[in-house]
Amino acid sequence: MSKILILKNDRAGDLFTSLKLISSLLKYSKDLTIYLSELNISFSFFFKEEKIKKISYDLSFFEKIKITYDILINKYEKIYILSPKSFFFFLPFFFRKTKFYAIVYDGQKRDRPNIFFRKYLYKYRTISRRKINKYSYRQLQEQLLDKNQTLDENFIKLINPKMNANINLLVPNDYVFFQFRHKFFDELDWNNENITSFLNFLRSKFKNVLFCSDIENNKRSNMFKNFFSKKFSCIDLNNNQKFETLSNNNIYYLKDLSAIDMFHIIKNSSMCIAKEGIVSHICFFHNVKCHNLFNFKLEKAEDIKHQKISYSEWCKGMNYSFSFLNRDVNKAMNKINKQIL
Repeated sequence: MSKILILKNDRAGDLFTSLKLISSLLKYSKDLTIYLSELNISFSFFFKEEKIKKISYDLSFFEKIKITYDILINKYEKIYILSPKSFFFFLPFFFRKTKFYAIVYDGQKRDRPNIFFRKYLYKYRTISRRKINKYSYRQLQEQLLDKNQTLDENFIKLINPKMNANINLLVPNDYVFFQFRHKFFDELDWNNENITSFLNFLRSKFKNVLFCSDIENNKRSNMFKNFFSKKFSCIDLNNNQKFETLSNNNIYYLKDLSAIDMFHIIKNSSMCIAKEGIVSHICFFHNVKCHNLFNFKLEKAEDIKHQKISYSEWCKGMNYSFSFLNRDVNKAMNKINKQIL
């Protein structure tokens, strides 16, 4: 049984791409430590019995010292670099008795790490930002297992989180789930009226619509939270409350939706619609149908190539439908209508 450290201080969606590998490693280690960031630690319920350590998404100088000291004192046998921070790739040079496993990157302008530092990695797989990838980021991580190790296809070593009892009490049985991201729709220049029209469109296709907004607390996201709370029926799972409006019944805003509640809301949905990211990765985990939304600005051939490469990195093998949206709301709804039926 190896003593293992996993460096995974990235975003929530990225964490889901690593769950199968982490669950597999738990079969071969009784002493496994995971570093998570402020962006993905809300999903640490999978590892309740494991040692979870929180560090920043953007590492501070003192956090770098903390990690180095941790490795020095605990003498890990294996370390998995699953977050592409440049600092992490310096560690194998100094801790040569430790086996380092990593996902490395061939970038458009530079490689992370370069050839010199890659030779100190025990095993690695490469993501290309120059050409379409044969395997996705998720699939490449799974290839980091040693030859004598088997992949945990069923996530048996992860903790299955209990569902909030309020979900059964307050949430309707048949619904589509939509995640609103204000930056995504700001880039499309959609206003409140456009977003309302889009939600009504979804209501015309499904019995009920459940949606949430950004978890961030900033002026722009809070503006939308206030608008949604006043305009639509509202479900507050944190406080066991439900408020319904006659004008917008069957469209429910999920106020301050927690990570674990989102996990279960998606699991019980008939379909999800969202910007490619955390929702699509949770859907893949649950084998739930998902329609991904993109808003790429494709102005030249190079832009198309770049997006194909990006898609091969994150979405390859997921087999989800998708739509490219623009400022024209009616055109966007027509595109989605053809994909979700």
